[in-house]
Amino acid sequence: MESTKIKGINYAFNLMLLFLVFYFTLGITDSADLPMYEFAYGKQRNDFDPMFVFLNSIMKTNGFTFLEFFKFHLIVYTLTYFFFITRYTKNYFYVFLVFIVLYYVPYVNQIRYYMAFPFFLLALHYFLTTRNWFLFILFTFLALITHSAILILYLFIPMFYFLSTKNFFLVTFISAFAFLAIVLLLFQLGILQQLEHFGEYFGKGNTGSLSGGFFNSLPYFVYLSFLWFIDKKYKKNNSDYALDRNYRFLSKLSFFTIIFIPASFITQVLGHRYVFPFLIIWIIYYMYMIRNQSKQQKLFSFLLFALVHIVAGFCIYILPNIVFGESSFEYELEKSLKSIEYIDFIF
Repeated sequence: MESTKIKGINYAFNLMLLFLVFYFTLGITDSADLPMYEFAYGKQRNDFDPMFVFLNSIMKTNGFTFLEFFKFHLIVYTLTYFFFITRYTKNYFYVFLVFIVLYYVPYVNQIRYYMAFPFFLLALHYFLTTRNWFLFILFTFLALITHSAILILYLFIPMFYFLSTKNFFLVTFISAFAFLAIVLLLFQLGILQQLEHFGEYFGKGNTGSLSGGFFNSLPYFVYLSFLWFIDKKYKKNNSDYALDRNYRFLSKLSFFTIIFIPASFITQVLGHRYVFPFLIIWIIYYMYMIRNQSKQQKLFSFLLFALVHIVAGFCIYILPNIVFGESSFEYELEKSLKSIEYIDFIF
């Protein structure tokens, strides 16, 4: 009886979260990337990814406005994220709440990438944990035609198979500087600028100072340092960790993101695309490591992780104002929220 009651409460909380996510996203009429997408929608440009072109053609032909096109993306990838999270934890209310609060600005801006990313996560899930080739191919296809730059993340598959869990963190740490060297070389040769999507990432508008890039990466360091510490304790207390497929998947996928951090010092969009979206994985991974703790231990673990979220949020929204006198994330957050007409009373 009690279990049924708890399930009912969890179900109600998750429905409430879904309503809140849509309430604070579907009414947006202005954000950093919306003018560009609106222009592309009006012109029906064919130089975008196939999924964007296909949806553009279908929806525009059937009389849908750009804002309806924008809302369609938000609905599809929000539900897809929820579906992925439920494969690993019942606490999808908690996982998605933290993610949307900390990464609201890119979530409502980069609609192509944020629809491709959950397709990528589902592709990995069905290939590496359930061995479902059909769904792996299907979601890989959907990911690549939605945003081709997602392709680089598929480097994770050979790394998952060929690197042991014990050595994965160290190898990715070393690989990060090798990847940085390769990026710098290709950038100097002008090759990166010629590649689809990557040329945009390394354009003048997206590259900046090393100090600025390092500052932007502070939330990544906060989370990954914390997870590394917890992971060490988990391995010590669970000698059979290498036999646990879910643990191996979540652990390796969490620390895989380290590869892109040094390169994100040069161009911050690499961090926005290839590092921080994995916040969903980091939270699921932490929840997985504390799953067998007592109620008292779990309460302490939740409070400790809440402190990590607060520090990360401080680094994203508040610290830039203190150090630089302005915060682009805070500005874009306010701009997006102010464009929602039915909550203008807040401002």
